[in-house]
Amino acid sequence: MNPTAYPDASRPRMVVAHAGRTDVGRVRSRNEDNLAVAPDLNLFIVADGMGGHRGGDEASRQGCLVLEDYLRRHSAIIRSHDLRPTQLHRREVVRLLQDAIRTANERIIADSELHADREGMATTVVLALLSGDRAFIAHVGDSRAILMRDGQVDLVTEDHSLFFELVRQGRLQKSSTFQYKNVVTRALGIRGSAVPEVTDFEVVPGDRILLCTDGLHGYLDDAAALRLAGKGDLETAVGRLIAFANEAGGSDNITAILVEVLGTAGDADASRRRDQVLASLPIFARLSRGDRLRVVSACECRTLEDGECLFREGDATDGLYAVLSGEVELRRAGERVARFGTGGEFGEMSLLEKQPRLVTGVAVGPTEVLMLSRTTFESLLRRSPTLASQLLSNLVRVLAVRLRNANDELAILRDHLASEGREVPQVLPSDLIEEEAT
Repeated sequence: MNPTAYPDASRPRMVVAHAGRTDVGRVRSRNEDNLAVAPDLNLFIVADGMGGHRGGDEASRQGCLVLEDYLRRHSAIIRSHDLRPTQLHRREVVRLLQDAIRTANERIIADSELHADREGMATTVVLALLSGDRAFIAHVGDSRAILMRDGQVDLVTEDHSLFFELVRQGRLQKSSTFQYKNVVTRALGIRGSAVPEVTDFEVVPGDRILLCTDGLHGYLDDAAALRLAGKGDLETAVGRLIAFANEAGGSDNITAILVEVLGTAGDADASRRRDQVLASLPIFARLSRGDRLRVVSACECRTLEDGECLFREGDATDGLYAVLSGEVELRRAGERVARFGTGGEFGEMSLLEKQPRLVTGVAVGPTEVLMLSRTTFESLLRRSPTLASQLLSNLVRVLAVRLRNANDELAILRDHLASEGREVPQVLPSDLIEEEAT
């Protein structure tokens, strides 16, 4: 078990321990997997080469080397996030990882064009970069990152494979058998296919992140992952994982890195509370933690001071808001019309239509909010129909409750006015009101 952290003790520290190993397996004659560990950056990389005699091992080796070199040359961005893990620095790290993967892809392609015996070489890659209070996971291909927290196992990455594409489209279930399950749709070294995905999330002490190639995860279910790697010495756990894959057949090369979070620069209790709030939000109902992490990673988190405006009456609607801590008060013409505390959610209609805000949102005390923008929501609809279907189902449930409540309140108001012999005012559709106003 090797604890690692930045050497400068004057800065916030993410302290982790790690262990890793690669094995040829029982069937293959050569090992085309590679791994890299940069303890001073808290950077961990696993790559699975493709191409056989044409250079799969060289592709995975170059992928690891180029990624580490690129991130080391731009480590100031990582350290800035480590010092101040703001939304801006978080996004800069995400862009850095995307750029690093594109650079590795270009290098592998260029090398394969220079050496005839390496033509067509390619590699998958998955990496974990731990900084501040967050884990940044980037991947291309079907090597995976798996999170183990509090006895629960969640897949952080979704394979770039034919099988997972069909799952995302709702044409297959994850439990299905499929003849072409190992056909990869993205890899470094293949022109036009190396579009990286980056997911970042808060970590807490005790979290374990497993990076592995399909030579391991092809045999591994959640129960086995917890039994073999959920606790105990990391070196021993990695040894158990390798032995498990070999005993199950060892049909491919096997590579695993296991990382455990020992301490972060953040408030672990606050991180756990935020995770609980996110899990309780109606828009995320029935989502797995892995799906929720991917959606939240694409969202924007804002911190507001007391009295600071989140948006103003008349602003263009931009998305759904959820209160992670504190309170948001909605006001119309200076008068309070609603108040949302921790776990409150509002602005759902903004995901479906572009209309000006009818109220002003103001923070009451220090407040954290999460925004799921309409742009992000529409992107999810295109990329992952199955996930989007669940989000839409949740959205319909929320709006149905709001509609029933509105109808009940309107009926009560009508009965009250009628009992007093007063005229019931006509309710006009909002689009008709807008036409009259113009």
